[in-house]
Amino acid sequence: MLLLTGPTDAGKTTLAFRLLAKLGEAYLLDLDPGQGALPGAFTLFHHREGALTPLRRYLLGALSPRGVEARAVVGALRLARLIPPGSPTVADTDGYLDPEFRLLQVEALRPAEVLVLGWEAFYEALSWRKDLRVRLVPPLPEARRKTAAQRRKNRQERLLAHFQGAQARLLPLEVDPEERDRLYGFLDGEGFFLGYGRLLAWTRGEGFFLTPVQGEVAQVVPTRLLLPIPALPG
Repeated sequence: MLLLTGPTDAGKTTLAFRLLAKLGEAYLLDLDPGQGALPGAFTLFHHREGALTPLRRYLLGALSPRGVEARAVVGALRLARLIPPGSPTVADTDGYLDPEFRLLQVEALRPAEVLVLGWEAFYEALSWRKDLRVRLVPPLPEARRKTAAQRRKNRQERLLAHFQGAQARLLPLEVDPEERDRLYGFLDGEGFFLGYGRLLAWTRGEGFFLTPVQGEVAQVVPTRLLLPIPALPG
């Protein structure tokens, strides 16, 4: 596994896709809950011939690991364990610059190499290690800085795409219904993330949700994510 780290807008995702294109068949571990494939979640993809197929997702329920670091480490590790041994893998992380968290992530994932884009302090914290290959490279010159508004727009578009084809369904609800303004996450029996739901109405012990999830749901949990935009279906 090659783990990419560095600040926001350093070009980590751009580099990840370049590497995947060279590898051909490989795995992508998307560990960016803010600007990744699905906001608030980690995703394990299989890459082949330029196409990405999502295999499993883990619900972080927040747009950053800040404040939920332990859950973020556990989620990354659970997804990494699904990768067949010896398979080429690129792990793309977010721009959370907490050295202690990144060190925990490295120890949990045990990558063969860590590529640090423009974060000298973290490189120095790892460069002395003999059991790990660590390289420091400058941010990609073509990396484009995004404004906070552009980031919100990107997240909204991904969430709207996620809700395409959503239907209403009744599910057990054991949480405070005052959390109605937040997205709910649906988990399967192994604790992996199936998708989001919007709470439309509730009664004692049950919630009426708008969701793209059609399979069996083992647990419904509130997240830290607010409803994306008023135009969300329902």
